[in-house]
Amino acid sequence: MGDIDISVKNFIKIDSVFAQLFSQGVYGGQVEIDPDKLQEFDTVSQDALPLENGKVKAMERLRDAEKVAMLFDHKVALQIIMGIEGQMGVHYYMPVRCMELDALTYSYQCKKISEKAKENKKLKKYADGVPKGTKILPTVTLVFYTGSKPWDGPESVYDMLDIPEDMKEWMKHTTPDYRMNLIDARHMTDEKIDRFDGDLKAFLLMLRDRFDREKLKSVVAMHRETWYAISKVKNDKRYAEYIDHVSDEEMAGGVNMDAALDYMIAEGEARGEARGEARGEARGEARGEARGEAKGAEKVNRLGLLLSEVGRTNDFLKSLSDKGLQKQLFVEFGLEEAK
Repeated sequence: MGDIDISVKNFIKIDSVFAQLFSQGVYGGQVEIDPDKLQEFDTVSQDALPLENGKVKAMERLRDAEKVAMLFDHKVALQIIMGIEGQMGVHYYMPVRCMELDALTYSYQCKKISEKAKENKKLKKYADGVPKGTKILPTVTLVFYTGSKPWDGPESVYDMLDIPEDMKEWMKHTTPDYRMNLIDARHMTDEKIDRFDGDLKAFLLMLRDRFDREKLKSVVAMHRETWYAISKVKNDKRYAEYIDHVSDEEMAGGVNMDAALDYMIAEGEARGEARGEARGEARGEARGEARGEAKGAEKVNRLGLLLSEVGRTNDFLKSLSDKGLQKQLFVEFGLEEAK
């Protein structure tokens, strides 16, 4: 699994978000993905995969989100497996990881086809491989990165290979490159963000340190998961607290991002005032205590001088550890009224 929180996983699994991430983020708007026709591609099974220590375990879900989609352009419809690998930190061998994930998906398809062919007597029981002419679905992985610093890791396997730069083209004849698809969510240009709409655009705009109120006015989010994801990525509980106070009826009509920003600003100001008042009270109490301690010390010093003048230094020394005696002496020498 990618290094990403469950709230962000739930966000990228929203069909409209998932479809846009690929139709615009990966394919640049050249193909259309209908979010209503997305299907889960479930790789959770009991298929055995070899491990390095010789043992085997069940094959687990490969990516943070996987779906099968139909891609439509002006000429053809193509079915494809798409997977998202979420990252909150930079992964410095991510291209290799993506290559591995795609290879496992291809391997999984071949394994299932082989098993079915054997059951239907189209392949010898102990034969390897799949029937001649077998076709499998193409697969593509997208890395959805939400970290605070710009992605500075490699974006292709060739970025990682220990070979001179001027030999990379020559090496491709024998060693293929593998380029990964990356969306750096917190560092996108206005032009790229404007390609999206709805919850995904709301998410991308709200991740910014400085909000563009004019852009937010036209954006409406339809899903609670969007707010929980923003809250997690920005490490700010206000977003989750805000959406928890929105009723299901209000949520059904969508939440205007501009109105939500007003709530965040007002909430931040209220919390700031409360913290300021608390600090002010604490400072006032501290100053009061300090003034009280100063006056007390001054009175004790005065008592010491008066006692020394009449030769009662021992009484003064005893009073330092005997508060009852000290109080009596304060009254006796007129430093304090009797009670």
